[in-house]
Amino acid sequence: MGNTVLDFVTNVVMGAEQWEGVVSAFPVDLFVVIELKTGGSAKGGAVSGNCLPTLVALRDAMNAAVTAMNHDPQEYTYAYVTPLITGQHETVGFIYNTRVLTPTGIAVERDSVSNTYLPGRTPLVATFSLVSNPLTTMRFSGIHDPPPSGGAAVRMRPPIDFCRRLTNTPSAAVQNTFFLGDFNCQPTDNYVNGNGVTVRPFSNLNNFGTELPNNSLSSVRRRLNNNQAGQAAYLNAAYDNNIFWVSQNVVIGDGNEEVADLIGEAKDSTFDPPTDLYPAKGRAVLNAFNAVSDHLPVITEFNVL
Repeated sequence: MGNTVLDFVTNVVMGAEQWEGVVSAFPVDLFVVIELKTGGSAKGGAVSGNCLPTLVALRDAMNAAVTAMNHDPQEYTYAYVTPLITGQHETVGFIYNTRVLTPTGIAVERDSVSNTYLPGRTPLVATFSLVSNPLTTMRFSGIHDPPPSGGAAVRMRPPIDFCRRLTNTPSAAVQNTFFLGDFNCQPTDNYVNGNGVTVRPFSNLNNFGTELPNNSLSSVRRRLNNNQAGQAAYLNAAYDNNIFWVSQNVVIGDGNEEVADLIGEAKDSTFDPPTDLYPAKGRAVLNAFNAVSDHLPVITEFNVL
């Protein structure tokens, strides 16, 4: 699956043979890294520390993989957008295929009503035009909501209220926008406010939708829960999503928005056919994945007509 974390990530995003059937066989056109570590805490400020070396390493590894995996270098060449700080030592990374996308802007977004940053980690928005049609613009807003907190009745209030403020960001008013990342909640989560009204996270985003089924688990456990069966043994919450509002010339692939299960679908390719590593080696697979991330990736495939 990969000799190092960098090797593993590169294999996944570049469609290496060992991940066939789990992720797309085609390399990505846009790879978004949520919760990328940086120095500094001033929202909108310049990043520092580990951030840029990490993006350089990922970019270089992906470009090297184009040749190593026999992809056409005329179709895939990668660069990164220099990010800005979104919160306390945190930002979002955008690595893009220069053969498909041209970056036109990067910005941390404020609530346009209150003219304040969203609490915690404010969204970081990268804007691109299409190389094939420069008049078509797409916006990708990297999200990291506040975590749930408090008693059962109000536990989901922080991430839900964060999502409801997204409607006041400039991106929410523009077609071909994708809000994507760690929402720390899912569309069916709710709490009852002081007026007795049930509040849900995306009810203010009327034009936006998702093809990810409810209860699509993506948050990775630190330890196996042997009292649970299937994915629930190694995953514990449905926190990640891609919410989008696209124009008529953008078609989301049917069934092609999904959480990529890189734990349950991990294979031992020394056998022919490859054999499942989970649950036979579940603890080892989970421990290895925790060195990479505490979330599984979400994949969205779409075509521009």
